[in-house]
Amino acid sequence: MEIRFKNSYTRNKELIKEIYRFYYFQRKWIVVCDIVFAIAFLVNIVSATLGQAYNVGVFFSLPLFIALQLFAYYRQVNTMIKRDNEVHGKEIEVETLVTDEGIQYSASTGTVNRITYDKIRNAVQTKHLILLRSQANLIYIFRKDTFDVGTKEEFISFLSTKGIVVKGK
Repeated sequence: MEIRFKNSYTRNKELIKEIYRFYYFQRKWIVVCDIVFAIAFLVNIVSATLGQAYNVGVFFSLPLFIALQLFAYYRQVNTMIKRDNEVHGKEIEVETLVTDEGIQYSASTGTVNRITYDKIRNAVQTKHLILLRSQANLIYIFRKDTFDVGTKEEFISFLSTKGIVVKGK
């Protein structure tokens, strides 16, 4: 079992915020919804200023939708930080080993997870991370700048040989 890639990082507030920023604000369908709501909002403002018919519900739905997104984002970030502190008392250190057979994720809490490539549902890149999501909705995180063995470019290329397309940046 040859280690092809090794990635280590600390699960801190910055990392947690980047993960949830992607999931709550940057996924394509969320961006499309935001754009549709914004257009509807602007059309209603123009209609109202021109004395045309407009929908009052739209004036409330866009701010409500944005407020719900922000609330969910901040709550999720704070909850994960509180859980880490409650369970472990500090930030969690994570080491991920990648072999030809699969991925092994080990945390300083003693948790060890293993996954084979056929169980990975999708993969995306954010500014600093590569996120692999499993069929069970577990997220395997790789910081782009903390590969101890291999590089992010080699890792992305390796994933493509396993049939996993990494979308994004």
